Formats: sequence, C-alpha cells, structure tokens
Amino acid sequence: MTLSRRGLLAGSLGAAAAGLLAACGDDGDDSPTGQSGSAPAAGGQFPASVKHQFGTTTVEKAPEAVVSLGWADADVLLALGVVPTGILDWLQAWPVGVGPWAQDKLGGAKPQVLKGPEINFDAVAALRPDLVTFTKSDNVKATWDQLEKLAPTLSGPAQTPPYGTTLKDQTVMIAEALGRKAEGEKLVADNDKALAEAKAANADFAGKSVVVAAAFGGQYGAYTRGDGRVQFMEAIGFKNSEKIEALKPANFYANISKEQVSLLDADLTVMFAIGAGGDLKKDTVLQSIPSAKAGRLLIIDDADLVNAFSTNSVLSTPYTLEKFVPLVKDALT
Repeated sequence: MTLSRRGLLAGSLGAAAAGLLAACGDDGDDSPTGQSGSAPAAGGQFPASVKHQFGTTTVEKAPEAVVSLGWADADVLLALGVVPTGILDWLQAWPVGVGPWAQDKLGGAKPQVLKGPEINFDAVAALRPDLVTFTKSDNVKATWDQLEKLAPTLSGPAQTPPYGTTLKDQTVMIAEALGRKAEGEKLVADNDKALAEAKAANADFAGKSVVVAAAFGGQYGAYTRGDGRVQFMEAIGFKNSEKIEALKPANFYANISKEQVSLLDADLTVMFAIGAGGDLKKDTVLQSIPSAKAGRLLIIDDADLVNAFSTNSVLSTPYTLEKFVPLVKDALT
C-alpha cells in the first residue's frame, strides 16, 4: 500500500540530481531486513506534546523506534543522537538513506531505508514505530491520518505550505517530541551562528541579488523566499531577485519558460539540472543571460552538493558552507 508524494517538484527539485524523478514510481521491496543498531531516543522529558497543523501529538515516553518520513527529518534526529529505525529516502542517492554530511552520525547502525518518495504504509507498520516524524511533506491530512493509526506522528506547523517547513521549525518540533526542545533550539542557534559568520566573512555578498533555479523538462524553475535554498542565500547576505518574488507563484518556485529566461539574470545566478535537465554549460538559452556572459552564472554539477544545498538542515549547512561558499566567491570574482 503506497501513497504518491503529490507536489514533489515543489519540495525537492534538487532531488532529481540523484535520479529521483526517474524513480518516483519505484514500488520495490521495503521489508525491514538488514536493520540493526538503531539508537533509541533517551534522556528527554516525557510526556512530550507538540502542536502541528493537524492537531497535537503526544509522546508518552522515550520512543525506542523512530521512523523518519519527512524530507530531512533524519538529519535532525541524527543531530540529536537518535538513529532512526527507518528512513524514507527522498533522494535515492545513498544506500544508508542520508547524505555524506550525516553519515558519520549513524555510528555504524543500518536503519531500514524505505524507498521514496512514496510511502509504503505496510513497511512503516512492520518497523513497529512508537514515533513517526513527517514534518516536511506535501501536507496531505489523509497521509497523516493513516500514519497516526500506526504511531504518534508529527506533521509540519500550521499555515505552512507543502514542503515549506523551515529548518528552525523542523529542528525544534522534532526535538520537542523527544522531550529535548532546548537541545533543538541550541542546534538552530549554532546553525544561525555559522551562517552569520559566513556572512560577516564575505561582506561583498551583502545586498547582491540572487536567483536560485533548476533546469528540468525543457524549462526552468526559480525559487522564492519560501524555499530553504533561498533562505540559505539570504542568510549569508544575498537578496532574492525581486523579479522572481513578484511572480508570486502558488508554491515556492516559479516555472520559467525559455522565453522568460531573462528573469534568471541577477548579480549571481545559481543553477543546477534535474534528471534529464541537460548540460547547462551547453544550454545556449541560459548562457545568453547577462549574468552568464559576465561569468556570474554558478552551475552546481556535484550531486551531493546539490542535495546538501536543497536539504537545508542543521547537518547539511556546515557541508554547504564549506563546499558551496568558495564557489560563490569565485563566481563573483
């Protein structure tokens, strides 16, 4: 029994850099084999209650089996020292279900990796969870209702668009469910400090306009301020292009046709391809915009970096700062 992730493109345009779009219909075996060494969530204060868009979830005692289904929920759990029993692998890029920025936190454990982006409810049930995290998703209540029948299940905050849960809300809500809200708040504070230090160290970023976009299916998609990639760029000093913000798309990315390519011009244009998005360095339409001609078009072709940039979690941020910021500096130079 599976449920397709509607609106996947809005939340994980970066995912297909690792082949996600080609695998959306994969309904493979999610039986819980090979599972070992998952770390329980000890040390919190219980009962713990968390308010979210579908009500309030109460966790009566420290969960021993946590299943991570929301995009990047596993990063938060691992940052808190909790190895999930199961992880929904949204990106289908790594056998362990999380990126290189989080893999050392597994400590040799091998959680059951559930093939995403679909949810196989039977596979989740087989893991016998006593907590399910689903904080960053398409916000379909029917999905949450089904999961809530299996175990206490978190969803995203009220009035949050699909896939729009912020790094702060995701981190604090999961920590709160583990009875460790203060630890989650510290993780967010440390993350904010690292971003502020990067901003201070790169004063030339301040106020420069940026467009962050992906290429897919013969067109482009540009992100707005509701997206974590743009939030990252603005945290280090940039300002998202007002031309993109003025489009006011229903989700937090706007479809940009080849005829509208001039909208992608900015002081810095950051691009990556999805699936069969093609070789952007050979995209003559994209290369015609002023930022490209001036050498201020930054094309990310490292799949791990694309996925870290897209994930925007307390574990992926240091990885992105280390590997992405130098590329930004070079592009502006």
